[in-house]
Amino acid sequence: MNAKAFWRAIHPRRQRRAWTAVSVLAVVIALLIVGNTARTSAGDVNVLYNGDFEDGFVSTPGCGVVGQSWGCFTNDGGANYGFYDEQWGSVIASGAHSQLIEINTRGRFEGDTDRMAGIYQTVKVVPHAHYTFSLKGMIRTTELDGDPWRYRVEVGWVQGVAKDYRQVVSWQDVGWDTYYPREEPGSFSHFATGIGTTGDYVTVFVRVVKKWGVPEMELDVNLDAIALTGPPVYSYHPPTSTPVIHPIATPVYHPAVPPVAVHPTAPSVTSCSGYELISNGGFESGFYQAANGMVGSYWGAFTNGGAANYGFYDEQWERVVASGWHGQLIEINTKGISQGDRDRVAGLYQVIGGLTPGKSYELSVTGLLRGTGGGDDPYRFEAHWGYTTGRSSVWQAVTNWQGLDLGPIYVREDPGALKTATLQFVAPSHEITIFIRGLMKWGVPETELDLNLDNISLRHCTTTVTHPVYPPVHPPVAPHPPATCVYVVKPGDTLAHIAAKYDISTQTLASANQISNPNLIFVGQVLKVPSCGGAVAPVYPPVHLPVQPPVHPPVSKPQPPVTGVVYYTVKAGDNLSVIAAHYGVDLHHLARVNGIVNVNHIYVGQMLVIP
Repeated sequence: MNAKAFWRAIHPRRQRRAWTAVSVLAVVIALLIVGNTARTSAGDVNVLYNGDFEDGFVSTPGCGVVGQSWGCFTNDGGANYGFYDEQWGSVIASGAHSQLIEINTRGRFEGDTDRMAGIYQTVKVVPHAHYTFSLKGMIRTTELDGDPWRYRVEVGWVQGVAKDYRQVVSWQDVGWDTYYPREEPGSFSHFATGIGTTGDYVTVFVRVVKKWGVPEMELDVNLDAIALTGPPVYSYHPPTSTPVIHPIATPVYHPAVPPVAVHPTAPSVTSCSGYELISNGGFESGFYQAANGMVGSYWGAFTNGGAANYGFYDEQWERVVASGWHGQLIEINTKGISQGDRDRVAGLYQVIGGLTPGKSYELSVTGLLRGTGGGDDPYRFEAHWGYTTGRSSVWQAVTNWQGLDLGPIYVREDPGALKTATLQFVAPSHEITIFIRGLMKWGVPETELDLNLDNISLRHCTTTVTHPVYPPVHPPVAPHPPATCVYVVKPGDTLAHIAAKYDISTQTLASANQISNPNLIFVGQVLKVPSCGGAVAPVYPPVHLPVQPPVHPPVSKPQPPVTGVVYYTVKAGDNLSVIAAHYGVDLHHLARVNGIVNVNHIYVGQMLVIP
């Protein structure tokens, strides 16, 4: 008896109809549960990376082509497996890509039962918080007859860092019971559920299950729009108890003479030297293969199509590289096109987190414009920048484009000096998406625009008041020293973040504490924070500070909190790329798992989770 006959024998029509009713009821109940658990708030963000699969794919041994930053797994046995960058528009929920997972038994007389394949990703989260795990998908097959529940899609998660799908304690069926012919796709289904976190990391899994070993059949499942939505890890929450910050005892000063004359208002100086918020702005941390060429890691790419050709390249010609060995080249041309479309654009974008709404930031972009053809118009090529609030890959949503002054247009083969354009703006939210684009205005045939970009930087700005020296009107009055506070270093702190919190420079904070290496601070260290309370210090009773701990952190390190997880403590001379290569993991995935915004910024004593 073959598999089809066996199924019909054990599942008569009446029984299948009864099970269908039970299934519908189960789905309704599940939807009610999801409606009660999958809550989000206005400040929530998607903490997963590349959940829409628009940021590229990588070739993964043992699986195939898997979305960048995702891991993959199968349970082998009597089946064939495939992972693909799906670009057929009929099986994409949004954008231009989805993840296709295939399980088939072609060439096998009888496959094994319960074959599965899937993807997973570890992300940093806020402990003891609520997140919503959601995804869209479509199930297609070459075998339309048989068990109506023979193919399943399930989700699960592990608190902490994990790679083995067998660590999932409980899998949830997403309830997708509609199967379409492989070459006649239908519509996408949606699923969402709530996840409560217990620690700093969570690993989410999505798996496809083929129950029966029917020979010569194929199961195709497309996954898209996967998200883990909840509070961002960079959000600052004021402590519920009194912070460990004590004013240093300040002596009381009494003026010896009447107050001095009032002088004119002192001028202010704006300094934009906070810590770097752009990842891979110098393009020295690598590139990945995208639809139109090579795009810098951490960046997305876009074009507006039409009658033009587009190219993205890892630029290594030293004449158009500002520093280091690499830059990003963006090309738009009309070669071989009798009449191109006007206003063709191509560019990059990156999501930026950790901003303070209402604070000023400075964007700096170094680059130049080169080209051939269309020389009658000296303004035929332009460079622009803009941003949107939150995470977005839709450049059309930008409504605040501004020009980037990168100098004149040079001959393609004879470039001039690169120019740096800087501009300031006020952050509208904790998270924005920065867009930078090149524009070819006219559709003149045989024309080429080359936009070179390098040293893209985004830093926080602070304003300080400079006080000129005036001759005293009366004999000098004993000055009040600036108010000073102390701050006790907590896990995860860096000197740059502490300085930014108090609106002072990292150098000022380091000098006040005689710290020669700004990357070397340790938990429990007491830092003096100068000028934390304004220009004049209030009068406080003496406070006895705790004994200053040793300058160097203790030799013994706390044991890692999660058993079975690989940890690495950064030593002097380390860099993230060497650590990633040593453990055989992707540099940018290692950075994301550890919440590292700038891959060039790690510090001695920092504990890294190795995914």
